[in-house]
Amino acid sequence: MCAIIRFTEMNLVEMHFGKMDLTEMEENKLQGIFRGRITELKILDKKYKQKGFVMTVLYGRRRVGKTRLVNKFMQEHDCKRIFFTAVEREETELLSMMTEAVLLALAPDMADSISFNSFENLFDFVGKQAEKERIIFFIDEYPYLAKQCPYIQSVLQKEIDTKWQTGNLFLILCGSLVSFMKDEVLAESAPLHGRSSLELKLRPFNYLETAEFLEGFTNEEKAVCYGLSNGVAKYIEQYDPDLDLDENIITQFFSVGGYFTEEQIRTIVSSERHNPALYNSIVSAVATGHTKNGEIATYIGSDDVTYPLKVLVGAEILERRMSKKPYYVLNDSMLEFWFRYVNRATSLINAGSGDAYYYSNVKDHLHDFMGKVFEKMAKEYLLMNAGQKGIPILTEITDYQASVLDENKKHKQIEIDLLGKNNKDILLVGECKFKNYPFDKAEFEKLMDKVKYIPANAPEIYIFSLAGFTDYVRENAGKCKLISIEEMYMI
Repeated sequence: MCAIIRFTEMNLVEMHFGKMDLTEMEENKLQGIFRGRITELKILDKKYKQKGFVMTVLYGRRRVGKTRLVNKFMQEHDCKRIFFTAVEREETELLSMMTEAVLLALAPDMADSISFNSFENLFDFVGKQAEKERIIFFIDEYPYLAKQCPYIQSVLQKEIDTKWQTGNLFLILCGSLVSFMKDEVLAESAPLHGRSSLELKLRPFNYLETAEFLEGFTNEEKAVCYGLSNGVAKYIEQYDPDLDLDENIITQFFSVGGYFTEEQIRTIVSSERHNPALYNSIVSAVATGHTKNGEIATYIGSDDVTYPLKVLVGAEILERRMSKKPYYVLNDSMLEFWFRYVNRATSLINAGSGDAYYYSNVKDHLHDFMGKVFEKMAKEYLLMNAGQKGIPILTEITDYQASVLDENKKHKQIEIDLLGKNNKDILLVGECKFKNYPFDKAEFEKLMDKVKYIPANAPEIYIFSLAGFTDYVRENAGKCKLISIEEMYMI
């Protein structure tokens, strides 16, 4: 078994336990339960089996499980593996740390007798070793290395083009700063553009994958946990199956020592950005219903929010959508919950009264909060089952808002939760209700009236309901598809 060494502050641990003990600790740590990511592992394995040099760029937001995925991938392959995690350090220390990681993985007997005076010489050494055998070289949090040593991109470009191509190195560059990875690594203007064999964006889990972590929860509770975690692996892991849903929410959001602290949220929203208060305020504005550029600017008291909005869209925290005027929505339902319900309760939480606040101000609003999340779940259901169960192949699913003229020539505003298209053709209309009462006659007739104004010829109609459907709806549904939450969770 070859060593996987993580070098950050763990160097201090090594000084106490010794190199062999650290290796065993790291290997044991990697033996934790691994869920999901079957498709991603197959893709990585396929690339691994290719001959010669392979470069993979793996990116995605923080806590989504990138490092754990690569750990699992490396465990499944019997080769030498270099694991280096970049941190915010000066160049000399970063070179020293990477040198130690490389030598302990490739030449442990020489660790005390060899040093390198540049990254280029160190990369030359790795490349020569990889001419003899397959070696995985995993650089985690690559943006920290590239920002501290801007020339590293050109050095890697030169190594790949002139030396590594003849060897068997499997290079993985991984980063959590999504905008940096897209703009500085993958963009056409980037030095490394065109060198990667695989560009893999790791997304949060969908609602079914999230449910794999939540054994013992009801389907409704699984859905709420999905909404409060946004499918992010690290967040899902905070939920304790031995506690009921209310206790879990209070423990993690409304208690001193909970995982979702103000510091944690600040890291997610404004890490690596100047003026973090501005970015937090913008996210707070969008979470509380101020979605257009002017509304956001007024809410936070700023003359112009164009640039920070662009940054947040680039970081995939916000999504820019178009109607008559552009508007913004949060891509992260956990952040939306935090800024809507937790942000203003900070003082009460610190005073130990977070549980009282939850029961009086939050619990009764969970179903309202879950409305948009349930629409997202329905969208995932339709895409996962496209071409099956009578569901058409859809290339796009969006919401729909329009002003139309009714039978009396009066303006009528209609809103549709889900509009499914194949190219420009509207094939499906969907309605979603996350309520604690069944979808009833009034809601059904209102939906049928709205469908008349959709510019489509006999679209499929899907109705998703948490609490099921009344007898009237079932008897009059006709060709409408009625989908319960139980059916959504059937595999």
